[in-house]
Amino acid sequence: MLRGLSAAGLGGLVIPAGAAPDFRMAYFETYSPLSFVDHGALRGILVDVLGAVLDKRLGIHCQHEGFPWPRSQRLVEMGERDAICTIATPERLAYAEAVAEPVVAMPTCIFVRANTPRAEQFSRARNLNELLAMKPSVVSYSANSWAKNKLKDFDIVWGGDFNSAVKMLIAGRGDMMVENVLVMSYILSRTEGGDSVHSLPNRMDQAEFQLLIGKQSPFLERRADISRALQQFKATPAYAEVFKRYGVPMSV
Repeated sequence: MLRGLSAAGLGGLVIPAGAAPDFRMAYFETYSPLSFVDHGALRGILVDVLGAVLDKRLGIHCQHEGFPWPRSQRLVEMGERDAICTIATPERLAYAEAVAEPVVAMPTCIFVRANTPRAEQFSRARNLNELLAMKPSVVSYSANSWAKNKLKDFDIVWGGDFNSAVKMLIAGRGDMMVENVLVMSYILSRTEGGDSVHSLPNRMDQAEFQLLIGKQSPFLERRADISRALQQFKATPAYAEVFKRYGVPMSV
């Protein structure tokens, strides 16, 4: 587990009388460039954007903590952290509610190895149903709720975590990955053999990373305020600067 600005024990916080509670974020600690560990500190686009919106615009002191992804989700489900930032799936919406304005949004595309014999065929799929009819094997990772929901009828080859899944694709353990372009492109550029994988031009979905606030959180009623503040921040040059800081385009 990697802690960002400050951290609380798993048993909760001791709040002095009259003090406002901290907003306790739980992140995927190995999901560059959205949230990741860098020289012992938690960084990333999600961390920077939410810090700017919650701390600076709304005056809500935010704690940023990184964990293995299944644990981050479980902490919010159990009420031990306030929120995660990810794609809203039925499974997650059972214990959390979404802030309407996405923190980031990006297309979800097919990634294949350059020598994949069926790449041209896969590039003709206009949606996930058409792709399913082609019967590809898809590499994903065990905590990917989007894949469990949207790709449940596919032949899935499961990796332990996201980085392991990328390495499995490079090694030829499946035909493809179906992933958001921003994260996948960033990781491939920094992984040995990543230049052997490329994206196909067809878009399969739109990945919208929303702030999901746990139903037990005292901040649940602030969803509309946070959504408005996000909209306002995204209209400023500072939002684009966050992406530039990590060497990725704001629109992909």
